[in-house]
Amino acid sequence: MFIAKFKDGTKISLVDDWHLDELKELRKKRSFFCPVCEASVQLKLGTTRLWHFAHEPHAACSDLGENESLYHLKGKKFLYQWLQSHQVKVALECYLPIIRQRPDLLFRFNDTLYAIEYQCSPIETTLLEKRTQGYNQIGIIPIWILGGNRLKRFGPHTFSLKSYEWLCTHTSKSHFFHLTYFCPEQTRFAQLHQITPYSSTKFLASYHESPLFKTPLHSIVQPNFEGKGNMFDKWMTVRKNWRYKNLSPYPAKIERIIRELLYKNGIPPSLFPIETGWPTAYHYLISSSPYHWQLLILFECLQHQPLNQPFSRKIVIQCLFPYIENRWLMLRRISEPWTQAIDGFLHFLTRIGYLGKVESKQGMFKRLRNPVIPTNVEEAVVLDQSLKLRS
Repeated sequence: MFIAKFKDGTKISLVDDWHLDELKELRKKRSFFCPVCEASVQLKLGTTRLWHFAHEPHAACSDLGENESLYHLKGKKFLYQWLQSHQVKVALECYLPIIRQRPDLLFRFNDTLYAIEYQCSPIETTLLEKRTQGYNQIGIIPIWILGGNRLKRFGPHTFSLKSYEWLCTHTSKSHFFHLTYFCPEQTRFAQLHQITPYSSTKFLASYHESPLFKTPLHSIVQPNFEGKGNMFDKWMTVRKNWRYKNLSPYPAKIERIIRELLYKNGIPPSLFPIETGWPTAYHYLISSSPYHWQLLILFECLQHQPLNQPFSRKIVIQCLFPYIENRWLMLRRISEPWTQAIDGFLHFLTRIGYLGKVESKQGMFKRLRNPVIPTNVEEAVVLDQSLKLRS
């Protein structure tokens, strides 16, 4: 940490301008204490790490920012200087006793108080949620910025996120998800925009980076870069991979279920119906691939409904309950109800003419036709493209 205090309560910040000789002399004459637990701390003035304060080994402290790496310390210092360059009031390592939390940075912008948590190492999702809830509880908006060392890229638009990293995303006014990274080695921000998951860990996104001191504050506080086009264009590549991929000889449980379901209906896995496997509204609430759960809905529920006969959305939701309870389908840890993903898929099927809504009866649908099953992979790709254009 960069902040400590003297016995009289006066705080000292190592981010301020100090000469090495001044700090060495100060260390001889004064004692330093943790602003949180008030235990004695050591002033570290090594040459391989940034100057910082550290607790004695095995000390107990509620300060969750302990054991900071050099990478984290450098990043926090740069972010502090970046906020200062925007002429905002910013506090470094300010302890909030009401919620017993200590954000890396606390600042005010446009009459709103924000807390920056700079996360460079893995963290338990429950702890991350607790911190976020703590800030919300006292009217502070948390901004989670991941270290650039957390960025995992597999292609121009393909990335990987762990469950706790998903909880660090921001939502724009257009209901798109964004995620911000900062690398102190390159002094650059990197942002993922329009994050669109297609499995529990893999995502499509638009990538944008900018130098630290040329990045406007509002682009981090309220990211709203939607980019040109949308992720549907990139999604076609994902669908091609699903259709052309070689089948694993050791599939996971849900994959085995899907294969058996398709074979039961006389359909090779590569020729799955064109109505399934799309990034429909709120599909991200179910972390399992939409290729899986949408196929389950189609063949385990919707295809059993007689043509033009009303049925309720409730039976569609009930269809997925066993798969969720057995953890064959996984939900994403978000406060929104996962059933919105079902509503989004039903709305999509209505738009493309597979379902119709029953007039004057909310939540009631009727099946209008059978799904379209391609005869070969080449035709499947063409049909996928035509459906994308129509939807």
